[in-house]
Amino acid sequence: MAVALAFAGTATAANPPGSADLEAGRTIFETVCAACHGPNGTLPADSPLRATMNPPPADLADPLFNSREPAPDWEMVVRHGGHSMGLSEQMPAQGGALSEADVRNVVAYVKTLADTSDYPPGELNFFLPIRTKKAFPEDEVVWKSRYTDRPGRDEFRNVLEVEKRVGKRGQWLMEVIHADNGVESEITEVEVGYKHVLAWNARKASILSGAVVVAFPTDGSSEALAPYLAWGRQWSDRWITQASARTTVPFDHPDEGQLELTAVAHYKWTPWPRRVFGAMELTATTPFQDDGGDRVKFSAVPQVRIGLTRGGHVALNLGVEVPLSDQPYDYRFHLNLLWDFADGSFFKGW
Repeated sequence: MAVALAFAGTATAANPPGSADLEAGRTIFETVCAACHGPNGTLPADSPLRATMNPPPADLADPLFNSREPAPDWEMVVRHGGHSMGLSEQMPAQGGALSEADVRNVVAYVKTLADTSDYPPGELNFFLPIRTKKAFPEDEVVWKSRYTDRPGRDEFRNVLEVEKRVGKRGQWLMEVIHADNGVESEITEVEVGYKHVLAWNARKASILSGAVVVAFPTDGSSEALAPYLAWGRQWSDRWITQASARTTVPFDHPDEGQLELTAVAHYKWTPWPRRVFGAMELTATTPFQDDGGDRVKFSAVPQVRIGLTRGGHVALNLGVEVPLSDQPYDYRFHLNLLWDFADGSFFKGW
């Protein structure tokens, strides 16, 4: 654990101080933004203006909302208007009136309107990989579908995952797993768990979380404990890496468990969310007991993320898992459909 914490760095929730001029940002906010967003970031409930705005402006002084929204996304909204990111069309573009420095200054000032010191910043909410666990706490629904091509009998596996943010650093999660092998089609397992952000470093753009998950099979076999660590870091504007380590330990036979290590590198070539982004993921799985043959099972998962909405809160992941060692399948196709419901309805911003 000490090694993992060293990777994440010191826990720092506030965005790192930069070259932004907060006083200049305050002046711009009061002159340009306060009329619609309120002088302190909250438009009063009795404001006549609220009735004319659909939807009403977000509460910038809410620490959860303020922290989970990445500053670069807000800068794009200020420059190009709300419509550009699937938000309110009543939010005008200010790119023609404000310089790049002005945009950075006003967004940096808006970030001070709420005390977000205990909340992980939204800049650390990286792309969802296919196999690697994410560290950032989510409000998401994810449908995961997998087709496995294997000698003798192919298999479909579908997972419905619901993740709900709780508190400042936590997230509850539940997965319902369905399998169809051509002979039997049934729900095979339900998983419930909790994830908590252990540390983050805004200056280094890194984050570390730990989770505890309990799996409940439907066939009467042993329940299993599946804790994991998840880590992520953004190295530059374009490169993001994430990694996770997960063990599965059956309650009745702990010696029959396994360890899974995964890592992924994403190439983020543009800040616009509705684009196609490539990634390469590697996995290694090993049982606690030696079962003969290749004890460690390796695979590679080249994949793409496709942003479906202008703000990227609905996205599609497609990947092909190719075994790099002796495994009982030829290849696997993965399809994940993600909906971040904290950012609005499924049909918003298409």
